[in-house]
Amino acid sequence: MKIESITDIAKRHIEEWIITGRFQPGEQLKEEEICQRLEISRPPVREALKALEATGLVIKKPRRGVFVPEMTEKDIWEIYTLKAALYEMAIDLALPKITIKEIAKLESLMEKMEACVNKEPPDVLKYQKYHRSFHTTIMDVAGNGRLKTIAANLHNQVSMISYKTLQERRHYLSSLRYHRKILQAIKERNSEYARQLTKDHVLSALDALTHSLPEQFHQKTQAKGTL
Repeated sequence: MKIESITDIAKRHIEEWIITGRFQPGEQLKEEEICQRLEISRPPVREALKALEATGLVIKKPRRGVFVPEMTEKDIWEIYTLKAALYEMAIDLALPKITIKEIAKLESLMEKMEACVNKEPPDVLKYQKYHRSFHTTIMDVAGNGRLKTIAANLHNQVSMISYKTLQERRHYLSSLRYHRKILQAIKERNSEYARQLTKDHVLSALDALTHSLPEQFHQKTQAKGTL
């Protein structure tokens, strides 16, 4: 079992604070403030922020500092349509060689996702974690490292927005239904149906995000002329 370093602990906390909205889009992440919250020195915080920058969860602006990225509607559309294509490709590559053991792992993750939803209130943060592991497992089987890296980066960029959307019951129940169907299609080795379900799942999340974004977001997007 891997023991977390101080940098790992700092990274995990900062990531959680960003996803759950404790740090807002456009907000600067100040090392001193984070150090005080975690009661640690600056070097591990600095390393944690570098690691998060590499994943796309934060951005560094020259001579200004590290910030939580702001997403426009166009950004979200680009990310989710690209995710849909990558997830489809992963299914296509994985299904011919997926094993019973790997399918059992997907079943276990599915059970954990269901357990998160059945809690009161639902554990959205853990649901996101298992949801991500579900798709990562498929990508591991697919065996395309670059695909996995790009997909992970895209996921990080919208994790905060998807967390907010999953606060609504209809959205996480829809996500759960899609994953049940995807798993069944994988068990049946029905590549075409699994691909279609995966694409529909990602694009339905895009639709949910677009319609649930706050009015201020749409105003900001229009002001920037991104659409």
